[in-house]
Amino acid sequence: MNNKEFDVVAAGIATWDTLLNGIDMDLMQVDSVQCESFSGASGGDAVNGAVNLARLGMKVTLCACIGRDSEGQSIIEELKEAGVNTDNVTYDEKHHTASPVLLIDRKGDRHIIRVPDNANMYFTDTMVSDEVLKSARHLHFASANVLGSMDGEPLGRLFKRAHELGLTTSLDASYDRKGNWMKNIETALHNCDIFIPSYQEARIYAGSDDVDDIMKFFSKYPLKVLSIKLGEKGVAVTDFRDKYHVDTLLEGEVVDTTGAGDAFIAGFVAAWLRGYDLYSSAVLGSAQSAAILKCIGANRGAGTFEQALKLIERKNKKLTMR
Repeated sequence: MNNKEFDVVAAGIATWDTLLNGIDMDLMQVDSVQCESFSGASGGDAVNGAVNLARLGMKVTLCACIGRDSEGQSIIEELKEAGVNTDNVTYDEKHHTASPVLLIDRKGDRHIIRVPDNANMYFTDTMVSDEVLKSARHLHFASANVLGSMDGEPLGRLFKRAHELGLTTSLDASYDRKGNWMKNIETALHNCDIFIPSYQEARIYAGSDDVDDIMKFFSKYPLKVLSIKLGEKGVAVTDFRDKYHVDTLLEGEVVDTTGAGDAFIAGFVAAWLRGYDLYSSAVLGSAQSAAILKCIGANRGAGTFEQALKLIERKNKKLTMR
């Protein structure tokens, strides 16, 4: 019986995104372009994960670092509206909330302009206290490779503390523009249960373009699950005994790819914590990702568990428990 206050502690980056939709790809070759629409919305891997998990019926608290400014307050308001607990968000009095600009091209692909020296850069593993961890069943760290203060040993310490306190763990990683790759995450992998990188990232970690080779590379770590996000080709998932491929469940055209990977992981974790098996968890993740792809914004399209089940039924997929 679960008597914990929270199902999941989500930790990592939080952003307030300005989204410009319908941007022509020749932007940098002309004097000006006109977007089709613009909006502001919460984003960042940890916020996206927390919102999706909460919409899927999980009890979630967020550990992130924001500035004490209007952008930070807007993030808090959207988190509360989604049902995410914000008591464990840290306010940085000296630095602004991360506020990137996202250019969304006419195919729905997004291109991010990041702003330096924001509050995310000062997130540390101490912002996820033992008390917070003790209140939850699962730790999801959503932002490896983009939080400099968490690279390497700090991330490993956090995952080790979580395991020692009885939590299961999951890890998402962004593209490492500094080129450190395994140096940033390897210590965490020794205490990680679920690792879900994109194919673009996984092939660099493993030094191979072959999905089977990538899975073999990660089999040396004590992971329970490895899933590789393959974009429009769906996902590959393994527990190092069985292996499955799940196609995308998208209905219609892509509107915006922002946050789709975060939604997949949230759907997978929500299903896994509910006791669904490997394949079913990947299907639930794909359903949640499909909802995000239909809406502008990194988490605005996050659907409920019931909505995901209806999509899965329309796609003639069956879910089973472990």
